[in-house]
Amino acid sequence: MSGIAILVLVSVVMFFVLGGVTLLSHIYNLNNIKSKTVGDGQHGTARWATKAEILKIYKHVQFTPQEWRKQASQGEAPTANGQPVPQGIVVGCTGGKNSTTAIVDTGDVHVLMIGAAGVGKTAYWLYPCIEYACASGMSWLATDTKGVRPDRVQ
Repeated sequence: MSGIAILVLVSVVMFFVLGGVTLLSHIYNLNNIKSKTVGDGQHGTARWATKAEILKIYKHVQFTPQEWRKQASQGEAPTANGQPVPQGIVVGCTGGKNSTTAIVDTGDVHVLMIGAAGVGKTAYWLYPCIEYACASGMSWLATDTKGVRPDRVQ
């Protein structure tokens, strides 16, 4: 078989392979995925959760870091309302300084906090989330992208 015949044969095979891939890409694509948890009707349906939905979706945990620290120092697992502290992210709170209830999302979530300087990202969100993560035994990672200028290191 001559070199030209092999080249023609390889070209014909490649033509059919590429044609088959093109055909399959039109038949099997992401536009054919319907009725999943995300997708149909997601645009324009956002709304604030009602109080009943918040009570149903999120756990409401008595936020008592001093008790949790005392329990941990005595070798006990921290508890809230007589139950082990569930793992999750603190997404809000109710009550005041003496009686605070944390609203906790116990789903498998990741969080990115963005806000302007001075809005309370560290004091009112990060510290309570770290305190809660430590009490519930959850792993966590916090980063701060400001960085340090080498000429300011002492």
